[in-house]
Amino acid sequence: MDTFWLVVAGLVVFITGIILLVFLPWLSRSKNNTSGVALVLSEGRAKAIIVSIAILLFCIFFYLAWSKPDRSTSLQQERMPNTAIAPEHVKAIDELAVRLKQNPEDGKGWAMLARTYAVTGRYKEAVEAYEKAVSLVKNDAVMLIDYADVLAMVNGKNMQGKPLELVHHALELDPGNIKGLALMGTASFQTGDYKQAEKYWREVLTKLPQDSQMSKQINAGIADAQKMTSGNKDQQNQFGAVIAGVAKLSSALSGKVAPSDTVFVFAKSISGSPMPIVVMRGKVRDLPIRFVLNDSMAMMPSMKLSNHDYVTVSAKISKSGSATPQRGDLKGETTPVKVGASNILVVIDSVVP
Repeated sequence: MDTFWLVVAGLVVFITGIILLVFLPWLSRSKNNTSGVALVLSEGRAKAIIVSIAILLFCIFFYLAWSKPDRSTSLQQERMPNTAIAPEHVKAIDELAVRLKQNPEDGKGWAMLARTYAVTGRYKEAVEAYEKAVSLVKNDAVMLIDYADVLAMVNGKNMQGKPLELVHHALELDPGNIKGLALMGTASFQTGDYKQAEKYWREVLTKLPQDSQMSKQINAGIADAQKMTSGNKDQQNQFGAVIAGVAKLSSALSGKVAPSDTVFVFAKSISGSPMPIVVMRGKVRDLPIRFVLNDSMAMMPSMKLSNHDYVTVSAKISKSGSATPQRGDLKGETTPVKVGASNILVVIDSVVP
């Protein structure tokens, strides 16, 4: 028994002793003491009450001592990282998913499940749940923006393509949505449009308390955008060089793919290693997809887009989900393009032999 429980046991014994050795004799003397307050309890009733109290204290001690394993479990969970999910919460999430499969037309339920997945870091599952939710609940700006956010997380925090389209639609419904405006600023920053990013973020600041944590983050983003606008290369942002454009599927091959097939868009050096420099992932359902390739997507730290003047941009559709080319995959590739270009078109128009 550790120190805590020894103290508890000592207190229980001490209190019980006080009751039995002091309180009971005092009751007995007070019964015949005419100068004191008259007692309505008889000595027999007093003894019964005292015995009851002693038994109660013993039961409390017994409970505390034997519940020690449960307390240890609780303390162990408290020491786990904040991102850890309690088993009962995992069970509740899974039960909600089962109920929704039995009642698939519950749009609000799918939205709740999607938000729960997102909060717990299960972004791919969140995307699937949001897809169901937005197909059932139309024109919900908040839901569309949250969907865009998790979709960007799955795509390596890249807002280009479908995430950006979702935010555009949401802001048409709710032009003042704070999260939507903040994400638009992020999307602009990723494509190198730093002035536009600053414009969006300044609008966000007008809607936030000055001392809020989000205001501090937005101000930091504005400072980065201003540094980039001023051309201070020593303060180059985490995304580095950028190539942007659109990848689409040739209509002649549309019958050979499924909406869930994986799309890879990547840039490769025009000489040297055939390994992609940067890669972006999407789904056939997103085609035509707006892509932005940058240094944050580098396959290796030493192989950055900003290290090259010209690259080729390729797109590939894979049924297996593997980035390695396999027979039957569909592909398309550009001629060499200059790093920094923003109007690249990649047409997926051939089959890997």
